[in-house]
Amino acid sequence: MALFGKKNNNNDDNNGDQPDFGPESFSPKKAQAFFDRARTVHQSENYEYAMQMWLSGLRWDPSSMEGLNGFLKSSEVYIATSGKKGVSKETKNVTSIKGPVGKYITTLLDFGLKRIDTSNAIKVTSAAATLGITEPVKMLGEHALKLALNDPKAKKDMFVKLLEAFAKAGSYKLAAVAGENACKMDPSDADLQHQVRNMLAQSTMTSGGYDDKESGGFRKNIRDADKQLKLEQEDSVAKTDSTKDAIVERTKQEYEARPDDIPSLEKYAKALMARGKGPDELKAMTLFNQAYKQSGSFRFRKQAGEIQMTRARRSFDKIKAAAAANPSDAEAQQKLEKATKQFDKLQIDELKLQVENYPTDLALKYKLGVILYERGEYNEAIEQFQLAQSDPKIRRHVQNLMGKSFLRLGGWEDAAIKTLEQALGNQDDDDSELGMDIRYGLMEALISKAQKDNDVEAAERADKIAAGIAIQQFSYRDVREKRELIKSMLTELKA
Repeated sequence: MALFGKKNNNNDDNNGDQPDFGPESFSPKKAQAFFDRARTVHQSENYEYAMQMWLSGLRWDPSSMEGLNGFLKSSEVYIATSGKKGVSKETKNVTSIKGPVGKYITTLLDFGLKRIDTSNAIKVTSAAATLGITEPVKMLGEHALKLALNDPKAKKDMFVKLLEAFAKAGSYKLAAVAGENACKMDPSDADLQHQVRNMLAQSTMTSGGYDDKESGGFRKNIRDADKQLKLEQEDSVAKTDSTKDAIVERTKQEYEARPDDIPSLEKYAKALMARGKGPDELKAMTLFNQAYKQSGSFRFRKQAGEIQMTRARRSFDKIKAAAAANPSDAEAQQKLEKATKQFDKLQIDELKLQVENYPTDLALKYKLGVILYERGEYNEAIEQFQLAQSDPKIRRHVQNLMGKSFLRLGGWEDAAIKTLEQALGNQDDDDSELGMDIRYGLMEALISKAQKDNDVEAAERADKIAAGIAIQQFSYRDVREKRELIKSMLTELKA
């Protein structure tokens, strides 16, 4: 049987002589063939078929983060571009297999089509936990937990399910967070409180090494005064330079003794970052990149990228300061212009990579949108903002900049007004920093519409907003000048 080919009515690709999918039939090699095909199809903008390929690959290797992130990316673009709420029968047929794997990819499809639905997010997290696939549980579960925490209709059962899923995946800290929120909804549940205490204890034991069975385990080693001192040094918030040096040396020895052990490598890299001497950052960046190559976990690549960005910003700030100190120095200004372009490109490329690998992290999309907005790339910024506005925590910030992006494009005044009105909501007199910025932006959009369309109503609304801002903060930006402009415009329009 071919792994994939032309779609047909019999769905040979999806059923045929394939086995019942279970651990004994998992094949990362077969999964990769589907993933490669999915990537190609996605690039040709056939997003629904790409979704089918990602899901087909995940049947062979449900633990694959490449497959999960790829599917979420394709489904996200499919929803944004197709205008459809559902998928075809062919896509649904891909998920029509029995067992835990079938449950996982079925709930994943539902989640991909509506990822801001709390119930969908919890269901796919639970399905992933049943399969024992740790990384997908953590990524999907963190997203589900955020949704549940912001869901006005959240129920105790939602958090209990997340507690159970996180516990199965060994993410005890997240399990405790979910459990604590469940307890808030039912303080009388003694069994649940006991379960949460167990999660907290397990989290402490895991992070502190209590469950380490090597060399007699922590319970035996803790009696050793030297090891107790090491733990106290690492836990100390205000570490001295000598303490930092000691931790670096110790973690280095542990890493060199077990160079293939990812936790030892990560511990060494973090110790280097905490010390921050000379080449420590570069060494840590190299270690994180090495961990990424060994494990395939993108979080290590993200840490390496963040170090690179920190170093790049430091260099950029020096060039910027030199140019500011010598405004008449043509060479310094040219150097700043070149450095600005290079730094912006590096920043955007890094964030695009993070967005691609963390498709459910809406804050990252917002962050990327902000940088694109600041660079004047308004079309791309709007694309990111439209996706990021689903996060209720940052929605007003997102809609504020999205409205301004529409306004800067020119010819999109109505879209700018509607978006800024959504950002403002019913808070017409919001005098917070964000509220004032939204109101000012809405005033500008209304002025632009009034000038373009000779719209008296838009000018009157702009005048009302300008007056409201001036009453609350008379010196706010150029609001007085803006109101004079509006008054003059109204006189002309009504003449």
